[in-house]
This record gives sequence, structure tokens and C-alpha cells, in this order.
Amino acid sequence: MFEESTLLFKTMLILAGQIGIVFGLCYFFIKSARTAYENNTSFAGFYFRGAMNMNRQLDLVPYKKAPTTYPVEMTKQIEAVYDENTNKKTAESYTKLKLAKNREEVLQLIKEGYGYSGGNGLLVGIFFFWVATLWATLFFAASSISIMTGMLLFTMQSIAFAILLSFILLEMDENDGLRATKIVFLVAVLTGFIGYSDIYSFSENNTLQVILLLSLLGLIVFSLIRTFVGFSRNVIRIKAIFGAIVFSLFLLIDFNFIKKKEGLSNNWDSAFEMAFIIYVDLMNLLLEILDAMNNS
Repeated sequence: MFEESTLLFKTMLILAGQIGIVFGLCYFFIKSARTAYENNTSFAGFYFRGAMNMNRQLDLVPYKKAPTTYPVEMTKQIEAVYDENTNKKTAESYTKLKLAKNREEVLQLIKEGYGYSGGNGLLVGIFFFWVATLWATLFFAASSISIMTGMLLFTMQSIAFAILLSFILLEMDENDGLRATKIVFLVAVLTGFIGYSDIYSFSENNTLQVILLLSLLGLIVFSLIRTFVGFSRNVIRIKAIFGAIVFSLFLLIDFNFIKKKEGLSNNWDSAFEMAFIIYVDLMNLLLEILDAMNNS
């Protein structure tokens, strides 16, 4: 039965499974974090304190439990300062360090935005595992050597990405994160309808594709520079909105390309390749929207 289905159906079947893993695990992590907060217990090695956002909604803030030996080194990232009139940097970003001599000082510093130095080794390991499986999935999507191996790698990277995304949402405001997922869903439906309807041949417009590729290159270069140079919130927000527009246009091309390939290469290898491409664009769109929300 599945073999006789359209390329769009095969692609959406694979894509829905991976998107379901990502958002399903995110929901599980956020729900488990709230349960841990309510019961004053830990989840995934973190404790959580409650804060109130601008909409008077509960916003969970993860933190490490206070140690039993003192003094404890606490750090806080201070963002660069910009002049509102000239938008020029007046102070560099830096890491502020303080030593807490007892539990009371630790709790006070946590309220001020400090955290324990050293980071979380497990999350770092998950990040590198995600990068490895992402590139491996890309290789199998491009080569179509073994769709079963490709699907296994696809699923493994989705699980790793879901864990990382969950902590990204908890570090900012998970309520904004849930709103961002709704926006991504609406954009996916809209671009899917327009692109697959073949109202306009987006996938055959070479000029549009060159512009988008140059825009993508610009986003990558900006991200690399941002690692070493601080930018104002307005600049980052404008970049994030621009990135969201770019990946939305990529989605139009993706769905239009599926329409063009119907009847030409309607098989599971093509469906796997298209599902992975759309998945990457959707996740990039989500990250850009989150970046824009976090800097609004």
C-alpha cells in the first residue's frame, strides 16, 4: 500500500516521525521539569526554581544543587553594553566571577543570575554526539546507500537534538518555546500548501536559489563572528527575523521540489532525502524564531 502512495505522503510519514520525536521529548522534558519543581526534586541532574514572565506565566530556571563544600566558584556572563542612540559598543562582554562562602550566598547568587562554573559534561557529550549523527545522516541522505541505516541515524540525531532543544527552552522561557513551535507548524503548513500547489515554480527559480544560498552563507558567517564579537540585541533580533524568512523560503522550494519529483523518483530513498532536508530547514527556522524571541 505504501509503495503506491505519493512522494509527499512518504516524505511526510518519515518527517512526522522525526518531528514527533523532537517535540514529544521536549514536552516530556518540560513536563518532567515542572513536576520536579513542584516536588522540589531533580530531573536530569538539575533542580528548578520558578520565576514569573511578562505574561504572568511560570518560567522554570534550571540550576545545580548547592554543594556541600565551600567556597564555591560562581560565574555570570555579562553582556556587552551598547549606546542606545549610536548603537555602538561602550563595554565588552565578560564573565564575572564570585566565591560563595556558604549555602545562603550560593542561593543569593543564583537569584542574581549566577551559575556554577564548569558547565555540564553530559550536555557537551550529547552535543558532539548530535553533530556526529547529523553529518552521518546527511551522508546517507545524499548517497542512499542504506535507508534503514539512515533512518536509525536520523532517529538518533533527533533524540540528541530534542535533549539539547529542551534545555535551550528551559534556559530561556519554555512558554516562548511552545509558542515558537506553533509558529513553525503554521509556517510549515502554509509553505507546504503553497509550494506543493505549484502556484509558482520556486524550485526552478535559479535567481531565488542563488539569493537564498548567499543569504545562508551570510547567516553562517554572522554566527561565526558572533562567537567572538558581541552584538546588540536589536542586531541579533534583526538577523534572527531575516534567518526565519530565509528558511521559510527554503521550505517553499522544498515542497515545490517534491511536487516536481512526483512521478519521476517516487521512492523511499527520495522521500528520506526530502524529509531530512525539510527537517533541517524546520529546525533552523525554529532556532531563528527562538533567537528572535530571546532578544526581543
